[in-house]
Amino acid sequence: MSDDTTKTLCAYVEEELQVKDPQSYMALIQPATHYCENCGRSAAKAENLCNPKELS
Repeated sequence: MSDDTTKTLCAYVEEELQVKDPQSYMALIQPATHYCENCGRSAAKAENLCNPKELS
């Protein structure tokens, strides 16, 4: 997971990170500061989303 700023959560889910390494996946999403306007996923960093929008 060394390139967490270049992959989106969609890519990580496709690779099944949430199953293979749940702790690493949770680190990407907590605390959520942005959500993706495309898929609805939330992430701690905007870079991990395709179409990020800041949570208000």
